[in-house]
Amino acid sequence: MKLHVFTNLGILATALSGLAVPAMATERTAPIVVPLVSDPPSDVIAKVLGSTLSEAGYRVEYVLADYTASFSGIQTGDLHYTICWQSTWELCEGATEGGKAENAGTTGISSAEGWWYPLGLKEQCPGLPDWKALKEPDCIAALATAETAPKARFVEGPADWVMPVAEMAEAFDIDVEPIPSGSSAAMVATISAAARRGEPVIGWGYTPQWYFMSNEGEFVQFPEFEEACYTDPSWGTNPNATHDCGVKSGSLWVYANSELLSDEPEVKAIMDAFELQDSQMAEVFRSIDVDGVPLDDAVATWMADNKDVWSSWIN
Repeated sequence: MKLHVFTNLGILATALSGLAVPAMATERTAPIVVPLVSDPPSDVIAKVLGSTLSEAGYRVEYVLADYTASFSGIQTGDLHYTICWQSTWELCEGATEGGKAENAGTTGISSAEGWWYPLGLKEQCPGLPDWKALKEPDCIAALATAETAPKARFVEGPADWVMPVAEMAEAFDIDVEPIPSGSSAAMVATISAAARRGEPVIGWGYTPQWYFMSNEGEFVQFPEFEEACYTDPSWGTNPNATHDCGVKSGSLWVYANSELLSDEPEVKAIMDAFELQDSQMAEVFRSIDVDGVPLDDAVATWMADNKDVWSSWIN
């Protein structure tokens, strides 16, 4: 997934505080600046880590930034850490080439991305989850809308997310028209609402995200990802195109400014110890998306309920 251009870096809030544990001694007065990219899983993880750093005695501030541009901010030192999705590994690793950003370790949270559909679509597209089912004319006709006909509508995330939908559609010769959503919440709402009405729909799915982790649907199965799939047209089913494979899955990672890690060994120690589990965060993600709990409140609740977890990262 994710994003392309800086938005205004207006400060949103300072880190959560008040869950007292012995704070580390630090002489740092400048804030640790953390981007929020308007994606609940990324932002929850970023704020849990930021809240822990706040408990350790650091001043933490949050700013609005786009996902891709946040890595540029890490390199310049304007931002201090961000969350990397496995599917954008080249972007994340590319940020380290200048020597001012580095991989600070896994968050422990697993990720998967790709084409996702509600189980009811199998009625119009028998053969799913095999991708070949999407090539059948009846399947495409069922998914077409007045906006996209004769192609099928594909519900994408926001226009500035990195999603290889068009490239995959071309490589596999699948007649879909990607239609961007205004936000991740809008994308989930469009797909889930269509599914509830029994309307055929397909779109971009990703985990960790409560709806795409549910038993209401599943990911389309494409050939398994390999690095050569994105660089060598001769790899895979289409000898004339790249991206004839699924999307890379794996983990979410922390990428941090190298100078911060060098100057603040306590921060590095916390990041080294920082590790979450999928089961710990699933309800937090759901509370934000389903129950409308504000991000700050959801994180504050998690911090209050899991003091033993985050205090171990400090101690």
